[in-house]
Amino acid sequence: MRLVLALVIACGATGCADSGSRRGGRADAATLDDGGAFDSDTLDASMDAGGADAGSIDGAALDSGADDSGIDSGAADSGALDSGAADSGALDSGAADSGAADSGVADSGALDSGAADSGVADSGVADSGVADTGPPAGRCISGATGRYAARFRWLGSGSGSTAYVRYDENSLPDSSRWRVSAASRSIGYRPVFRDPFLGDGGLELSGSVFIDVELSTTGLSRIRNVTIAIRGRSYNTTTSGSFNWMTFSGSGAAPRNFVSNGAPYEWYGADATSAFVIGDSGVLLRIQAGPASNSLIVASVEICFDAD
Repeated sequence: MRLVLALVIACGATGCADSGSRRGGRADAATLDDGGAFDSDTLDASMDAGGADAGSIDGAALDSGADDSGIDSGAADSGALDSGAADSGALDSGAADSGAADSGVADSGALDSGAADSGVADSGVADSGVADTGPPAGRCISGATGRYAARFRWLGSGSGSTAYVRYDENSLPDSSRWRVSAASRSIGYRPVFRDPFLGDGGLELSGSVFIDVELSTTGLSRIRNVTIAIRGRSYNTTTSGSFNWMTFSGSGAAPRNFVSNGAPYEWYGADATSAFVIGDSGVLLRIQAGPASNSLIVASVEICFDAD
């Protein structure tokens, strides 16, 4: 009994009953349980410290290789997008900020100091032209329209003195024929200067007295209009007067009572176009006083030609 009990105790302590192929053999201690290749050899070491843990997955290319450093510190972080042309290039400091749009023609060009401020409109003909200085020499002064004028006046030394002619203007193309005289059908006539008190005085043109004017229209290619104008008054205290004219080419008369008897003297012009033709080198114009007074004081005479 004691022997059996001892055996039981001994086998329970050392595993003698199960130390065969099932529990205590190589298959139990080597391959399957605690100290075999499966438990502590290749698989554990490979998983814990091998290529899979420290290799390509944990510490290789994925953690420190091209993919991590390319995204974190490569071209995408410090390249063209962060500090390149888009931040400091043409859009920030180029032509759009300091170019033509800010300091070009639109700010200081022609619109600010050009022709509109100092051109013709400010200092041209409108300010200092013909309108300010009167008609140029050779034009008519009686109020008639014309390019050429033949003009003279009668002067004297006092009332009753002999009147004489002063030639003021002959701008016709041919001025070689230019003579004025006063005559009468009465024997012993002399031209008389009258009326120096109501005006500047002039030739007394009364009764059969007439004025002869010698001219030439040579050089004129076309006559549009001719005006005969006298400056003076009717030499009658109660009645106005008029005048008439004739040439070898035609004749005419101003309206009755056309010339006032009042003072001061004025210009009185009448259309005498029909009495003149172009190319006449021997024009002889005769002027006489007409109704109603048939008496005039003639200070000046102008024959105005609107002609080419």
